[in-house]
Amino acid sequence: MEEVQTRLQKIGLDETTIKNTLKGKNALKSILQTLDLVGVKECDKKIGNLLYEMSQNLTEALDNRRALLAQYIVEGKITNKLQLEGGLEYLRTHTHLEQIPLQDFDKAAGVGIVVTPEQIKTTVTEFLKTKEDLKTIRYTYNFSEYTKQVRTLLPFAEGKLLTQELNQQIEAILGPKTEEDLKAAKTQTKKPQQQQQQQQQQDEEEDDCKFDISKLVARDLATTVNSEQLLNWRKKNFPYEVLTRFPPEPNGYLHIGHAKSINFNFRLAQHYKGVTYLRFDDTNPEKECQEFIDNIKENLRFLGYTPFKTTHASDNFGKLYDYAVQLIQKGKAYCCFLSKEESSKLRNDLKPSPYRDTQPAENIEIFRKMKMGYYKENEVCLRAKIDPTHPNPTLRDPAIFRIRFTPHPHQGDKWCIYPLYDFTHCICDSIEGITHSCCTLEFEVRRDLYYWFLKELDLYRPFVWEFSRLNVSNTVLSKRKLHHLVFNNIVDGWDDPRILTLNGLRRRGYTADSINKFCDLISVTRKGNENFIGMHVLESCIRKDLDIKAPRTMAILEPIVAIIDNVADDFSEELEVPIIPRNPQKGNRKILLTKSIYLDKNDVRTEDHADFWGVAPGKIIGLKQCGPFKVISVTANEVHLERLGKDVKPKGFLHWLSVKEATPCVVRLYDYLFEAYDPNELDDYIKGINPNSKIVCANALMHKDLLNSKPEDKVQFERLGYFNLDFDSKDGKFIWNRTVTLQEKDKIKAIAQVDGKQVQKKDVPQQKKDNLKKEAKKE
Repeated sequence: MEEVQTRLQKIGLDETTIKNTLKGKNALKSILQTLDLVGVKECDKKIGNLLYEMSQNLTEALDNRRALLAQYIVEGKITNKLQLEGGLEYLRTHTHLEQIPLQDFDKAAGVGIVVTPEQIKTTVTEFLKTKEDLKTIRYTYNFSEYTKQVRTLLPFAEGKLLTQELNQQIEAILGPKTEEDLKAAKTQTKKPQQQQQQQQQQDEEEDDCKFDISKLVARDLATTVNSEQLLNWRKKNFPYEVLTRFPPEPNGYLHIGHAKSINFNFRLAQHYKGVTYLRFDDTNPEKECQEFIDNIKENLRFLGYTPFKTTHASDNFGKLYDYAVQLIQKGKAYCCFLSKEESSKLRNDLKPSPYRDTQPAENIEIFRKMKMGYYKENEVCLRAKIDPTHPNPTLRDPAIFRIRFTPHPHQGDKWCIYPLYDFTHCICDSIEGITHSCCTLEFEVRRDLYYWFLKELDLYRPFVWEFSRLNVSNTVLSKRKLHHLVFNNIVDGWDDPRILTLNGLRRRGYTADSINKFCDLISVTRKGNENFIGMHVLESCIRKDLDIKAPRTMAILEPIVAIIDNVADDFSEELEVPIIPRNPQKGNRKILLTKSIYLDKNDVRTEDHADFWGVAPGKIIGLKQCGPFKVISVTANEVHLERLGKDVKPKGFLHWLSVKEATPCVVRLYDYLFEAYDPNELDDYIKGINPNSKIVCANALMHKDLLNSKPEDKVQFERLGYFNLDFDSKDGKFIWNRTVTLQEKDKIKAIAQVDGKQVQKKDVPQQKKDNLKKEAKKE
């Protein structure tokens, strides 16, 4: 490979071109064949680049003309790209000839023609004399159209010199731009934006949705209607009346918002006795990998959903290529050589690409060469030819195929051009027979583009419906922000229990039933993407689920020894307690009360206080399952108790463990990741991180009955909350993650919403606090 690289360097190719050529097998094979044919080992950079350009533009039909073109380049008859293109075009249109008439070929390739700057100047001057309306329309003229017309007069003129001369002469005729010129240009480009703003204001008065493209521009509803022929095609090929799909891009980990979409698509199909696809919309190999694909499949299994079929958009790349060719043949797509920046500027200025009117035959040839790997990345893309002035930006000639020399996780190195999402998504929906294409509201603006492709290709058209995206308080769900949190080590990976990825929720202890219940509870609406669901709603779902599933036991976070003074040293009393009080069928378990027990330091004080119900000198306390005790004394390291008769009624009961049944463990106490209700409203959302979102109790103790626990086993540590055994638990080390506290106090913990506004807890009127508590109880 080094030898080949050196050979390409000797003909003057730059490093980027060499790198891309080495990636593309066909491109490399073609240039080496040309060099061998004419015996070139080293040459001038200009000749080398022309030989390379010629090699990359040859089709199979023109391969027998390779020697002719190469010889013309080496002998200096073809000296620039324009002459090469002229020669190639002549050969493409004369493939039926066994022998090429060299006189005609020389004329077509401009052999011997040298266009001087003086000729360019004279030709531009004569051309502008024909534009009598130029002084009237002034700077609103179509520069790309002017350039194209001059080019027909001087087909072999150097492009840069031609456009410079054209610009200079027009400025000389019109003079500098006046305020009126600038105002006219501003009006021309801003008018659609002003219409959009006015319409958005009307939309907000009529609906909660932030943006409704159907009111901005009257939708062509005819494009959404299936012909009888298309309906018959679907009926013949798909027996299900309702077919939905969950179509993730395999470029990250799923979160609670994806769970809402999964739940909606699968339940919708089930309700009508239909089925659901899992389809990977894998159109971007640079961000996709097998790890994400496998994880998404596992997440669906975890949630309890089995797809009808698992498909990949990339399996249809061949069909998508053919459909793109159909658009080109209809004059509905073209190859564009503008850079991303140049294209963005023209789109923003509502101006067309100068390549927009390239003939279909030439576009097909360029597109074929894109597929063969003859062009560099970002050198050219295929665009749909719709309307560069459309108020909806998605319809301004969007890109539909681009070049990427990156192996695909599912297709390998079979392709070097990849379709973009908007082109792929609708066609895959159609050929899979999807009846209901459901997505979130931010995609509503793309609905017209969705149907444009299907109409132009005469494909079956699914029904498209958008719903509100899920936002949950005290966290972020943006893929970009989650990525920042993970890769800056602000959280402990994609399965950190503080973030709402499905991996994180599962590791924290959320069950599939609780997540599905949450999705059912919040339902699906079109109220807009700005509404938030309080975290307490999600917490309520897991509490209700674990209340009847999780065995009860006790654990100590910060142990302190307590000695019962009025029992014998060998005292031991066996107590029988219910495993799950709300589910008597689960039976009972036995625990020991002994002379020495452990209490939690959080429940212990050396001095009493009126509002304190825990352990302090002289107080009467209760210990769960074994009655009242009097506190005799308290030191920093030890508590002394006296057991009392059962007729004494303490205010509350504390958790404890016998020293004979306690075994070490680690407990992680998780809280909201962000203190702010909506972190997205902060200038820097990272500053809203809750410093106490994770507290590790490294010296905790658990009951020895838990020694046989396995990862993902769930328990209730009485008074502390529900806990899940972490995947890191191994080699006799037990790590428990707190899933949720026992009470819904967090609902009004730090920041609450009152009448739609975020306020500090201290500013919430007492009546509102009471209402919040009542709502929590209802849930």
